[in-house]
Amino acid sequence: MTRHFLRMRSGSPFSALLFLMAFAACGSDSSGGEGGAAADSIPADSAQSASEPPHAVGPATDLPPNELGEIMVLEYHRLGEPESEFYRSVANFRSDLQRLYEGGYRPITVRQMLEGDINLPQGTSPVVFTIDDASTGQFYYLPDGSIDPNSMVGIWEAFARENPGWDGGATWCVLPAAEHPSNFFSEKPDREIPREQREAAIKKKVDHLLAGGHEICNHTLYHARLDSASGDAQAQEWIGRGEDSIQVYLPADYDIVTLALPLGMWPQNRELAVRGSYNGSAYENEGVLEVAGGPSVSPFDREFDPHSIDRMPVSPNVLERQLATYDSTPARRYVSDGDANVISVPAGGEGRVATNRSTGKQVRPVAASAAAPAPAAQPAAATPPAQ
Repeated sequence: MTRHFLRMRSGSPFSALLFLMAFAACGSDSSGGEGGAAADSIPADSAQSASEPPHAVGPATDLPPNELGEIMVLEYHRLGEPESEFYRSVANFRSDLQRLYEGGYRPITVRQMLEGDINLPQGTSPVVFTIDDASTGQFYYLPDGSIDPNSMVGIWEAFARENPGWDGGATWCVLPAAEHPSNFFSEKPDREIPREQREAAIKKKVDHLLAGGHEICNHTLYHARLDSASGDAQAQEWIGRGEDSIQVYLPADYDIVTLALPLGMWPQNRELAVRGSYNGSAYENEGVLEVAGGPSVSPFDREFDPHSIDRMPVSPNVLERQLATYDSTPARRYVSDGDANVISVPAGGEGRVATNRSTGKQVRPVAASAAAPAPAAQPAAATPPAQ
């Protein structure tokens, strides 16, 4: 069974949330790459494409475009303290958003990355937020029906309201059959809530995320290590049944295209993480998320392997160090040219462009310039942690 893509644009009027975290790690190795000859290149001084570039809103850099640069795919789990690979404090999560925004970064989803759908203002850079495990603190409703302002979604939405241009979504990697607090954003153990009420609450939250331009990702049925499956059938059940259990809360034409490997572990037959079938229903993942590995290769680079996308768990000082690296070596960073129909690459790099994600786009070589480094981010004011 092949499903249709329901396309969520980062410019959606509802886009204004983010959230992240749960309790699952993910760690693994990278593999392979997608080759392909470069698309037809055009001179650097040729006319702009017919499409209007997005209006530059909010801080941006004056770095030269480089759409073969690296993209940070950040990995969050739960909000809380003490901080670790699986916990980020409320204050630092707020600071992460502020630091990235002031540095010229804007959120996109894994789906957009896979499709090469990176339509950002000139001088800004994409950043991908992946939020694993669907735990309570990521998305929580208060008794009055409002979203908890100290949940990830609440923080994300408040930040988007206050900072024009932060209008993209995150990729939420959910566990439909895990135990509380990672039971699909449920706010209490399943046995304490009538089934119809629990399912209605899940549907409400999924609808809210989709309306905001976010992506829903499969993290398997309940976070079992795929390398511990008894065989191919069990590995496919954990993946395929996980997808089917998520799909019931999604529009019929929404295709789940991303899988996050629990603990970064692959099934013994690695191909089953990409495609397989369960109970007569086929699944296929266009993107597979690792748990570590550093910044990702650009999706326009022929070395990009969508079935092994590196991520950066946001543990203490990891994000800060990576941003400092880009301040000192800005040529490594992906920088948008403001035109979704053009792929701007460093002069001489045209041969690195992958044809499978550059169809219908033009490749423009850009001469190196002595542009100033990205602006330093100002830390956000400390906020008391959630209770």
